[in-house]
Amino acid sequence: MNNITFTYNQEAALAAGQSAFINESGAYVVTILEAKYVTSSGGAESIEFSVETDDRKKANYLNVYCMKKDGTTNQYGINTLNAIMGCAGVQQLTTKMINAHTHIAPELTNKRVGLVLQKTLKTKTNGLDIYSLDIILPFIAQTRQTLDEQINELSAQTIDKKLATLQDKDERKQASRGYQQYQSEYLG
Repeated sequence: MNNITFTYNQEAALAAGQSAFINESGAYVVTILEAKYVTSSGGAESIEFSVETDDRKKANYLNVYCMKKDGTTNQYGINTLNAIMGCAGVQQLTTKMINAHTHIAPELTNKRVGLVLQKTLKTKTNGLDIYSLDIILPFIAQTRQTLDEQINELSAQTIDKKLATLQDKDERKQASRGYQQYQSEYLG
């Protein structure tokens, strides 16, 4: 008697070797899994999004900073958050405590929205290269229109125009040549 321990799944087989995360700049239609209120160690306040595409690729730590560390509002972040709310059909946000360290905006959970994401290459303090994704422009998932296009009854064109010029942002720290040269010549 044979005990079946595994059954072939072609979808899983085709996904082998592919990342389960969004790792490229582009336009994505996503479902918001969580919108968490976060305060950075420096005091800046953001809403941190965790999202998932229809093909199950995820992106975490998508921060929209609404308050600067000095306590003043970050208008770019406020505008982006309002655009996400408008594209998702959400009129207001509240706070729901999940535990002592986690507060979310429940109105955004499970909402579908389009996001143009830009990959930013960075260097950590230990010298390792990493990347993050930044929300550049929200859009309406069903139509690919921005809010402006929808309100003014225009066809969806902005996202494609944005994608035509969208490039990864490179903020990696390059070691200066003088420092490298000094290190290679130093014998002591």
